[in-house]
Amino acid sequence: MQGHYYDGQSAAAQAVDITLVDDVWVLCGAEFELRWPLSQVNISERLGNTPRRLTFSAGGHCEVTDLAALDALLVHTQTQRSWLDAMQHSFAWAGIASVAFVAVLIFSYVYLLPWSAQVMAQRLPSIVLQKMGSSTLSTLDRVMLQPSQLDATRQQTLARAFAQLTPLTAAQMPYRIEFRSAPKMGANAFALPDGTIVLLDELVALTQNDDEIVAVLAHERAHVEQRHAARMVLQSSAVGLLMTWYMGDVSSLLATVPSVVMQAQYSREMEAEADEIAKQTLRANHLSSCLLGTMLEKLEAAHQASPATTRNADDVVMDYLSSHPATAERIQQMCPERR
Repeated sequence: MQGHYYDGQSAAAQAVDITLVDDVWVLCGAEFELRWPLSQVNISERLGNTPRRLTFSAGGHCEVTDLAALDALLVHTQTQRSWLDAMQHSFAWAGIASVAFVAVLIFSYVYLLPWSAQVMAQRLPSIVLQKMGSSTLSTLDRVMLQPSQLDATRQQTLARAFAQLTPLTAAQMPYRIEFRSAPKMGANAFALPDGTIVLLDELVALTQNDDEIVAVLAHERAHVEQRHAARMVLQSSAVGLLMTWYMGDVSSLLATVPSVVMQAQYSREMEAEADEIAKQTLRANHLSSCLLGTMLEKLEAAHQASPATTRNADDVVMDYLSSHPATAERIQQMCPERR
């Protein structure tokens, strides 16, 4: 059996012939011969087709690439097969390992990735959130949003009404409303990671009651406070999540934000959480939580009445209804007295 011997004094490798005679390893080189009792040699585990190492107690080691020949020699030493080697040659263990690997992947996707995204979202600095919001709004303005047709007085009235809504906890960041129009998208409102809430003219046109619009804005502010948009971006961009976590590099993450925000949708758990916070916020401000329920009914009716082209447009943005739990269920939660 051939091998390469390293004496531990230099990096030079010396070709040797290896034999096993009466439980003694014999290494024969060009100008030397070494003998080591079996008890003084440690043999590494077999891992696939990687070279195995014979490490000698007094220093130095020998690498062997002819694994079959080494296995044949070890048979005569009555060396017990290690559990690791046995697992590698067992179909049963291979099946168990495959199932375990799939289980780990599923667990990571269903539980670990959302948890990691939640932790990371809470730790993102404000400058990153600002870049997320500005880049997303800039992209949306180019591809689907139009300037608002609401007059300045109407915009100021709605912005003032929202500003007077006292949050349950101190605001984590400054909020602002961006008024836009999107006829192909229909009635909608959505929040960006930096605290920007985009309110569409089409939603404002559904009601004459400003409190109903404020209720929708309270729901969207809850999304911001819970970092739902940031979590959604991180969760949809696992590579960006890892790079941000280990390297502090947010450039690759920011590049994915607009497309993720336009295509992804909040989970039912996120929507339910935002609904609950909005309900508590409205009640704390002496407003009925039924306001949001009423607005949901109007949104659903407008959505059902919209043409197919508008419904298709809804699919490429965080549609206010498509990603939310069933409207009837939400109304019952927001307005228990209607049961």
